Amino acid sequence: MIKKAINNVRRMTSHPTLPYYLTGAQDGSVRMFEWGHSQQITCFRSGGNSRVTRMRFNYQGNKFGIVDADGYLSLYQTNWKCCPVTGSMPKPYLTWQCHNKTANDFVFISSSSLIATAGLSTDNSRNICLWDTLVASANSLVHAFICHDSGATVLAYAPKHQLLISCGRKGFTCVFDLQQRQQRQLFQSHDSPVKAVAIDPTEEYFVTGSAEGSIKIWNLSTFSLLHTFINEHARQSIFRNIGTGVMQIETGPANHIFSCGADGTMKMRILPDQFSPLNEVLKHDVKFML
Repeated sequence: MIKKAINNVRRMTSHPTLPYYLTGAQDGSVRMFEWGHSQQITCFRSGGNSRVTRMRFNYQGNKFGIVDADGYLSLYQTNWKCCPVTGSMPKPYLTWQCHNKTANDFVFISSSSLIATAGLSTDNSRNICLWDTLVASANSLVHAFICHDSGATVLAYAPKHQLLISCGRKGFTCVFDLQQRQQRQLFQSHDSPVKAVAIDPTEEYFVTGSAEGSIKIWNLSTFSLLHTFINEHARQSIFRNIGTGVMQIETGPANHIFSCGADGTMKMRILPDQFSPLNEVLKHDVKFML
């Protein structure tokens, strides 16, 4: 195992096809590494910038985006060769402020020219926004959804259904129809801020994780609750800290769900083909835990 010291890493993401990954740090720096090698390939963004809140590659892997705590979105070409050892740092080909307080998440939509962002703006009318990257920045805002009056925290996109799922600080989940550009569903999924959301590859269900540490499974067609894993990643403390709980959720083929949290564990579950909220077996079916 190769170990490397990178201070205050808060976000990581891997390339969809190539053996590369990005790290985003508290100091705003973003670096690219190759799996199995300790030295970085390049630094896309130096320290001294705003804290990185999310990084994602597009589906093709030819570009990636970064959002930060100051509300900015920056898009880069995935081309580390443009930065030789003695050369200059790669520059983003597009940067603009999507939210005037903070940006928490974003997703590439369809062909990747459309991007949805989640964050907090002072007027609360631009907490979920849809942007067109092919037009001038003054006209790039395609639509702003009014929701999450305390700020949106996480986003997920279901391309087959053309649905955008957003979650917020008050525990609410919103589902938007991108074709009609209107809200399709609104419900309170958790009693605390939602920290993570993921959609399974077949788009039959989606998963949410909250600050109190619980994970819930939802039907993507009916939006009904299928199952709850209570206190899955709850940190034991005499004080309730809403900054803890579930930190990230990923789904994989064959109903695999991976989750990690502030309790210091990473868990993997395999859900049955037919879900039932009364299925007691699910309570103790962790297949792997670190």
